Amino acid sequence: MALSLLKTGAIAATALLLSVSGAFAATYGHVNYDTFVKSSWYSASASVSWVDEGDYVKVINYTSKNGGWFRIDPPGANNAGWVKKSAIDLDDDYDDGDDINLTICGPGLFGTNFCFQTH
Repeated sequence: MALSLLKTGAIAATALLLSVSGAFAATYGHVNYDTFVKSSWYSASASVSWVDEGDYVKVINYTSKNGGWFRIDPPGANNAGWVKKSAIDLDDDYDDGDDINLTICGPGLFGTNFCFQTH
């Protein structure tokens, strides 16, 4: 019983650590309007690229800071950056942050690993 509680606690702590660190499974989406791709998640940051309405981009991260921003990786070299969340329509019909699919993996006890998905 004590071992089971310890194992459950270790899994919960690992999951919390991963969720706090911004674990985000990459997904894809379409650009809703022409916009600059920024070097950071605020409007005054330097522009590193440009995406056009309708472009299909890889979404690699999300932050809720400053109203919500997606980190995207458009086609081409060295142009990954941040756009406002309103600029991207995710393939999985994202609308408020609650529908992001995450796969969280981590080390378990006794040399095992675990993974679980959230929706």
